[in-house]
Amino acid sequence: MSAHRRRNLALAALTAVTSGTRACDAETEQVDFKVELGTRDRAGAHQIISPTHEPAAQALAEEVGCLANSLSGGVLIIGVEDRVGGPAALVGAQSDSAWLKARIHALTSPHYTVDIEEFLERGARLLLIDVPPALEEIRAGGKLRARIGSSCEELSGDRAREFLERRRGYDWSAEPSGVRLSQATRAGLASARGKYQAAKGVAPASDRELVRRLGVLVGGGAEADPELTRTGALLLAPLDPGIEQLVVLDVPSEGRPSRHSVRGPAPLLELFDEAWAQLTGRSFPETVTVVGAGRRLMRAIPDYALREALVNAIMHRDYRLSRSAITVHAINGMTLKVSSPGGFVSGLSADRLITAPSTPRNPALAAAMRVLGLAEREGVGIDIMYEQMIRAGHPAPIITERDGEVVVTLRGGRPDAELLVFFDELAARDQSLDGVRTAMAITTLFTATPLRAEGLASIAQCTTSEANQTLAALEAAGELRRLVRSGRAYVLTEAARERFHSRLQYTPRRAFDQHADLVRAYLDSQPQIGREDASALLGVAENSASRILAQLTRHGLIEPVSNPRGAGVRYRLVSPSTSSPSPNSVD
Repeated sequence: MSAHRRRNLALAALTAVTSGTRACDAETEQVDFKVELGTRDRAGAHQIISPTHEPAAQALAEEVGCLANSLSGGVLIIGVEDRVGGPAALVGAQSDSAWLKARIHALTSPHYTVDIEEFLERGARLLLIDVPPALEEIRAGGKLRARIGSSCEELSGDRAREFLERRRGYDWSAEPSGVRLSQATRAGLASARGKYQAAKGVAPASDRELVRRLGVLVGGGAEADPELTRTGALLLAPLDPGIEQLVVLDVPSEGRPSRHSVRGPAPLLELFDEAWAQLTGRSFPETVTVVGAGRRLMRAIPDYALREALVNAIMHRDYRLSRSAITVHAINGMTLKVSSPGGFVSGLSADRLITAPSTPRNPALAAAMRVLGLAEREGVGIDIMYEQMIRAGHPAPIITERDGEVVVTLRGGRPDAELLVFFDELAARDQSLDGVRTAMAITTLFTATPLRAEGLASIAQCTTSEANQTLAALEAAGELRRLVRSGRAYVLTEAARERFHSRLQYTPRRAFDQHADLVRAYLDSQPQIGREDASALLGVAENSASRILAQLTRHGLIEPVSNPRGAGVRYRLVSPSTSSPSPNSVD
């Protein structure tokens, strides 16, 4: 990404903040808002620091190192509170830019140079620190940090090793294996040939041509019996025959003896075929489900979700670890639990799985599996897995990192035929609504209401802007309505509530909660509210409206604009900055 593009992204984020968006909601993987360390006292009030305040430089050097270690770099915008929106967020930067540039260079290892631009925004002096991606890993304060989503995390252990290897272009799965093509099993080659033909429509003319197209030959493969990469050996040959690679257990409950099992060493394609046969034949058999006017053969867990969970485990496992194999538990025909050795790859976390670009631990293995049609070429497998589970009426997948393993849990059951019909009809009316954000928005409103863009963005791991687009499209489709006109809070329309009434899990809400939601939604689009406005909004007398507004004031939701007494008093939302000190100083 060019410096010009990074600057434009930063200015766009800054414009969003000055227009009212909280800085923390405008941050991206490339844009980070900060205030200098030491500019707040213990009570959270801003104070003056020296323009050569060393602790501020040390903290900012660490943030620079973090962005420098990302693939596209980024921009630090110094002098902006990240828990506030509007002009109040612009508190200004106090460091001398030339001094700060020199200190960042001195405090990073290897020494790293940034460009610092002084920028005036509505009278506030800001510093824009452009951080291009580094050619080698950058440390500050002895720490190796990387940007993950909109936050920086320190890397250690396996994650640090993987980060360094990826930066240096190392791929374990592309290394020579010492295994020759002649050692590939007939069953492994037949499995690869069948999958290739199903994916491409034509089978390669020979085994050599097949492995060449899979990209698993060492060098040019000109030898009479060419050597396979580790990917080729894992998929097609008995690599490390003493090491069990995959275990699939069909159990009545976790911890109980298995009723059926598949287990063994490489080749992985043979193992995958056996595992898939057990999962789809014994563990999660198809049953006839009436969907609309027709019938479908469906499983307790959708085919796509089953396959994606197994393929991801094979593709992203850390094969260098001598720990246990990939373990799959099919539990009582309802739940799938897959544990894969090796935590999340560097730069990935549980709250970014749906929208993060594909970053395989084993790029060569991932590429071969994509050629075979086992993995998604666009890197959208996880979000489709979420969508398929939710559309069928099941809980969203649970994906966690625990004790050095990634654990995927899918809880299925009888598919919700009416919900499937609804999402099919919705997608037929508007293709833009055929996606995971739509499924999450609708089903979230079965359990909690109202829903705002910020809430959907958190659940769907997308930007607030993307969430707004989905909610607006669902409103246009007649499935959602705004709680108040021009507000930002959405609820199901009466027709949708009627259609899904048996799925709604709302408990009876107190009048106070209902009033709070309506007033908050009103103030999303209006700067102030008075008792006349509240009376019309809540459908109560003006005296009752005054009491309700006073109650909301006591609970800290709203505050008087000026004189808190009298019939003409007006109220506004309490500013987030008054609730607690902002945590975005780099300390």
